Amino acid sequence: MASEVDINSRRDTEVEPLSASLEDYLEAILRLERESRVARISEIAGHLGVSRPSVTGAIKNLCGRHLVTHARYGHVTLTEEGVRIATEVERRHLAIREFLTCVLGIPGDRAEATACKMEHVLEPEVLAYFVAYTEKRTAAPGGRAGMS
Repeated sequence: MASEVDINSRRDTEVEPLSASLEDYLEAILRLERESRVARISEIAGHLGVSRPSVTGAIKNLCGRHLVTHARYGHVTLTEEGVRIATEVERRHLAIREFLTCVLGIPGDRAEATACKMEHVLEPEVLAYFVAYTEKRTAAPGGRAGMS
């Protein structure tokens, strides 16, 4: 009987992985915070091309995971853990986009849209190769200095 309690308590503490959509919200908030220091529901909606109610639902989910803070009618702010995850999502995204544009010669807009899709479906080990390749390339003499 004690093992049943242990199993059930473990289920309560397990956190479901973030969906691709929630990762996109974190990345959008990170970018908006950098651009204008704050992220508002309406700005997040505009950035992602979704409705304000969709953003509100996602923000509630992210608040429940302690990845963002949000006061009613206030700004959305990433927590320390939210920043960590958003930065990693952005890093993967930029590495893929850089590879698509600079190595394969895919035009910027198409590379951006493709990178956004690829970052969520590639296996972590494969993503690590993109990141390593791109970071090595940009660190090399004559490599691109920034990927933003």
